[in-house]
Amino acid sequence: MNDAPRPVRIAVGLWLATAVFMLFTAAGLWFQRGEIERISGKPPGEVTNFLVALTVVTVIFAAVYALLTWQFLKRKSWPRVLLSVVSIVHMIWLLLVGVSPANLVTLLLICVAIVFTWQARTAQWLAEVREQ
Repeated sequence: MNDAPRPVRIAVGLWLATAVFMLFTAAGLWFQRGEIERISGKPPGEVTNFLVALTVVTVIFAAVYALLTWQFLKRKSWPRVLLSVVSIVHMIWLLLVGVSPANLVTLLLICVAIVFTWQARTAQWLAEVREQ
């Protein structure tokens, strides 16, 4: 990654930060389980099922971001497209789950990561591999 230009390093950092932030957010919800039960009025089993589903989806998104970011660092161009597609699906899912401060931070991280992923300097860095 030392030879990567600044926009690539920033994009990689943002994708990985998104994955880590999501995992910490999901873990934090487990610690607030009692509060979620109280606020929602749902029985404990229903809240647990919701948290399990949320955690599974979060881990899948985080793993996909990490895998695609790793491939992106290998100077392959296809991960840029997949990162964008996956992140759009992720943003739609976040909006369907509901607006929260954590979801807004995640949306912001994703949007900024997409911008840096598609910078001209990033495209040039990827094109240099094809030219060799």
